[in-house]
Formats: sequence, C-alpha cells, structure tokens
Amino acid sequence: MKFTIIAGGPLILQKIFDKFPFKTLIIFLIAIVTMNITYYNHSKTLLLNQQKEKIDILTSTISTLLDSQSEGEASYEEMIAQNLRSSALAIQEALDPDFHQVDNAQLVALTKKLDLDGISLFERRGDDFVVVRSSDPKELNASSKTWGIVYDAQLQLSDKKKVNIGTGLALEHFWSGPIDTASTDESVIRKWGEYFDGTTNYIINPYVNVANSLSHYRNKIGVDANITKLLASNQDNLLEIAVLNSEKIFKNGPTPYQRDNWYSERLIEYGSYDYRDTLEGDNMQEAIRLKQPVYYVTQINGKKVLKSFTPFLTSNLKYKKEEIPKVVMVATDYSQVQKALNGQLSDVILFMTIVTTLGLASISAFLILTRKRNEGLVKNVQDVYLDNINSIVQSIKEQRHDISNHLTALSWMLKSKRYESAEEYIRPLVHDAAMLENQIKAIEINVPAISAIIQAKLAQSELHNIAMHVEFSRMDNLRLTTMKATDLVRVISNLMDNAFDATLELPVQERSVSIEGNVTDNQLHIRIRNSCHPLPANSQARLFEAGFSTKMGKKNKGLGLHIIQQLLEQHRGTIECDASENGMTFSLMLPLKSDVENMSVNANFHL
Repeated sequence: MKFTIIAGGPLILQKIFDKFPFKTLIIFLIAIVTMNITYYNHSKTLLLNQQKEKIDILTSTISTLLDSQSEGEASYEEMIAQNLRSSALAIQEALDPDFHQVDNAQLVALTKKLDLDGISLFERRGDDFVVVRSSDPKELNASSKTWGIVYDAQLQLSDKKKVNIGTGLALEHFWSGPIDTASTDESVIRKWGEYFDGTTNYIINPYVNVANSLSHYRNKIGVDANITKLLASNQDNLLEIAVLNSEKIFKNGPTPYQRDNWYSERLIEYGSYDYRDTLEGDNMQEAIRLKQPVYYVTQINGKKVLKSFTPFLTSNLKYKKEEIPKVVMVATDYSQVQKALNGQLSDVILFMTIVTTLGLASISAFLILTRKRNEGLVKNVQDVYLDNINSIVQSIKEQRHDISNHLTALSWMLKSKRYESAEEYIRPLVHDAAMLENQIKAIEINVPAISAIIQAKLAQSELHNIAMHVEFSRMDNLRLTTMKATDLVRVISNLMDNAFDATLELPVQERSVSIEGNVTDNQLHIRIRNSCHPLPANSQARLFEAGFSTKMGKKNKGLGLHIIQQLLEQHRGTIECDASENGMTFSLMLPLKSDVENMSVNANFHL
C-alpha cells in the first residue's frame, strides 16, 4: 500500500505538470517583465532628466553671473584704461620727447608719483618694438614682436592710426588691452596702456598690477564666490562647477607663448576642475558645434559621474577677435541616480513577485475550473457514448437471438415462392443491418466525444426517417485535446442539425445525410452532406455573415454558421461551402499535433 502511494505521487505531479499551461505562463511572465523593464527605463530617463534640469538651472545661474561679472569687469578694465591714458599724458609732459634724454630713474620717480606699478618706453626698430627705457630693469630690451595683439596695436599706433583689433579699449592715440600675465614676470598679472601721438620717438607704456584687486572682487561678489555657495548648498550630488577656456581644450590658444600659467591661457577661469576624463575634449567641441548642452556619464576615479558642457558666449571677456565661447562644466554624482534606480528596481522586483504570484494563483484557479468544466463535458459525452455502446450490444444480442427465426421465416417464404413477401420481410432487416453497421463505424472512431455525437445523430435520423450514412477511416491514431474535441463536437453537432433541418423539408424517400471522416497527412478531414432544396445564389454568398439564417420563420437555436466559423478560427480553422441542386456539402480540415496542448485547428467548410 505504501508502495502505491509513493509510486502514484510522481504520476499525479507529472499529470499536473503536463496539463499546466506553461505557454500561457511564459507569455504572462514576458508581458510582466517587459512592462517592468519599460517602467524601469522610464524611471531612469525621468531621474536623468531631473538631474539634467538641475544642471541646467545651475548652468543658467553661472551664465547669468558670468555675464553680469563680465559687464562689471569690462567697466573695471575701462576705468583702469582711462587712468592709464591720463597717466600716459602726464608722462609725456614730464619726459623729453627723445628717449635718449630720458633715464630709468626718471621713470621710477614718475611711477611712484602717478601711483603706477611701472613705465616702459618702446622704440620702433623696423618691424619690431623694443623696450629702451623702463622703471623695471627686467623690462629692458624686451621685444613685443611675439606679443600678438599688443604688437598689432603698437604697429597701428606708430602708423598714426586708430587701433582696431577687435578687443581692448581704443581712444585717441591710445589703446589698452585685456588683463594678462606679464611676459617678463609670469607671477604678475597686469593691465597695460599704449600711447603714441607722433611727438615722441617712443611709445609710452604705463602699467598696473591688478591680480590682488581682481581676486578680491571675484572672491567677494564674483562667479567664484557664487560657485562656492552653490557647491555648499548642493552637497548631496553636486561635485564640481567650472568655467573653462575652450581654446585651451582645443590647444590653439590665442597667444604665441602657449604657456599654461598665462592668465589668458588658463584652462579654468572660475571654479575648479578635478574631475577630468578622456572624453571631455570631444564633448566640449560637440557642445560648441551644436551650441547647446551636451551630457554624458563617465567613470572617474572609481566614481560614476554625470558631466555636462554648456557653451556661453560673452564678448566682454574674449581675448581674440573670434567669438570662441566659454564653457560651463558641471559634474554631478551619478551614483545618486543609480541609488534611486536601485530602490526603484527593488520595488519592481517586489511588484513582479506579487503580480507573478497572483497571476499563478489566477491561472491555477482558472485551470481547475476549466478542467472541472471540461471533465463534466467529457463525462456527459462519455455517458452518451456508453449508452450507445450498450444499445448496440443489446441490439446485437437481440439480432443474434432472432436471426434463426428470421432465417426460418425466409426459408419458408422462398420454398412457398412468396418472393414479394420475402422482399418486404428483408427490407427492414437490411435497414436494421445498415443502422447497426453505422453504429459500429461510429464506435471505431478513436475520439469518444465524436463517436458519441454521431451515435446520437444516428438515433435522431432513425426517429425522423432520414437515411444516414457514416464512413470513417484511418482514425486509429487520432488524438485531440479535450478543448479541441469539445469544440469539434459543437461544430459537428450544429452542422448535422442544420443538415437534418434542411433534408426534413423533402419527402421521406429523398431524405439523406452522410458524414465522412479520415486522417491524412496529420490532418483530420470531415465532410457532411445532406439533400435539400436548392439554395438561392444570393443566400450562398451570405451564409457566413453575422445574423444571417436560411431558417426564416423558424426558431433558430443553433450557433449559426458565422459563430461556427469564428469558433473554428480560434483553432486556426477555415470553412468552405459548396451548394448544388442535389444538396449541400460542408468539409472541415483540422491540422493535428498530438504532442502539443491546445494546438491551433484549421477548419475548411466546402458547401
């Protein structure tokens, strides 16, 4: 007994496993996974866009501050330039027009008197300008030929032209360029003035050191001060902000010196830039080319960083004539986005687990209910089938018992030469034998449900005096799932009912219905024929329309050919129709796959 339980357990589990709709489950899981992946990606995009919006706000703030500061610094530089021109006029009044009559001590004295940081005098020598006198000995003999825009301005001044080089402040006989590093002392940041009106044999070059005042201004109210505030108020994910000199990234800086410590060539104009990566040059160029922000995620020192480059053009701070923009760089901690996504992923996994569990429970419940329903249908069909089997067996027993009596009676009639009586006596016996043969053929069908319904229709044909013929072949290996068999029985039953209804309109001797079936090339073919009145041509074309019926004035309880067609199409079925003067023919074809549950069915009806 114990052996039976142990051995039976795996068999029960195997049956459950075989009948469980794994295809449906897989489709369900794929749908759930797809939905959650879409939701996850949507959340990722949403969080990333939120991060980008924060960056855009920061960038806009820095750009506004930069624009405001550039306006302030432009005014600051212009004020210094005006003072340098006034100082140049005072120097011209105090010195001899010939630099040979001027000594460096005079320039030192004038520097102190005018509150300058230095004075140099340039002599033009061919295509070069050389410092011949200076308050600073380091300036002596310095050449401006390699000083870019300073050299260009001196050339125009010496030619008695108004300076026009696209930058700096140009006044009468005077030009002052942007603040920059001193070539003779790279630890100093200066602003120079260039003055020449033709009355002297030298260009007057007064200058002041501005590093301290400029740094004080920026640290108190400038961009640097505001960057510090922004970093302090966004410590959770803001890593760094910098205003960058894009020319430095492109390695085509404006001055011929190309020195990293020159003020005009510095990479970082404001803020700090420690989060460097190999992609920054390409992304910065792309931002400038598109004239819009460029975002990208990169790995820096083991940390995932979301960086952005936003071009910003301000003419007040440009060094060259070309309008090459500054670039605002913002680096944020992408791990904050990843952390939020990980939390989202945990929620998604929990959601999937709950939904999958509920889905499995629902599918199992549906499976149990459907199985019970199908078992009930199968039981009803089997009951009919067994009743018919019992009826046939009983008929065979009765006929075997009566056959000797029939033979005795026929023998007597033939000996008495009562041939007509013998013929009349034989006719019902032949009919009974044909009926029994049909019933035996129906029994031979390998699908109890189909066998049972044909048995039932045979009994119905007998009741209505309808000559019915049954012919099935090659049905030994026929395998149908419960659902397919149930649907096929519904189709056959309704088509047979339609055939009976149509042939009953004829006289008794003309009533006939036949059903044939065979399995060929893994396909089940069923053909149903019936005699009837000819069907009008316009009705033939509408047979499968929804709501159409040829049973006018009659109570129609059948499915209707349209519904039958839809039912078959659920199993990938087709239907054709062939009508003639002698009757109608319906032909069904269903592809068979005995190893696959719920395989699709094709049904072709040939009328």
